[in-house]
Amino acid sequence: MSRQILLKRARGPRETVLFDVATGRSAPAAVPPDARMHGTQATVAEQSFALYADNGELWFQWNERRWALASPDLHLSYAHDVAAALTTFTAGDRSITYPAWWRGDPAFDLLVPEQDEQEDYLAYVVAVWSDPPLQARLRDAWA
Repeated sequence: MSRQILLKRARGPRETVLFDVATGRSAPAAVPPDARMHGTQATVAEQSFALYADNGELWFQWNERRWALASPDLHLSYAHDVAAALTTFTAGDRSITYPAWWRGDPAFDLLVPEQDEQEDYLAYVVAVWSDPPLQARLRDAWA
C-alpha cells in the first residue's frame, strides 16, 4: 500500500486531501479541521504539484516524480511570455507551459509589481525553493 500524507489544497476549494506519495494523486480527506497538515497541493494545467515535509525534509512533487527541495541537483525556473500570456515552469528535465494567471484580466498592469507568488502556485514553489530560511520555517511547521 502507498504512503499517504495530509495536505491542504492550495488553489480552488480549500480542502484537506490525502496525497499519495507514490502516484502524486490526491483525494478529499474526511478529517477534523484541526488535523495537522504536512504541506500543500495544487493542480495546474491538469498536473498535480505538491510541496510538503516528509521525514524531516522538504519535498517538491510533480505527479509521481519528487525532488528534495534543498537538493543542489534540483533547478526550478518560472517565466512569462507576456505577448502570448503564457507561463512556463521547469523542474529538472520537465517543463510545462500554461495560461498565465493574469490572462484575460483587463485590470492587469505590467508596470505594477508582480503578484505571481500569490496568484500562481508554481511561482510560490520557486520562491520557497530560492529561500532557504523560508524552507526551514515550512519544514518545521509541516513536520
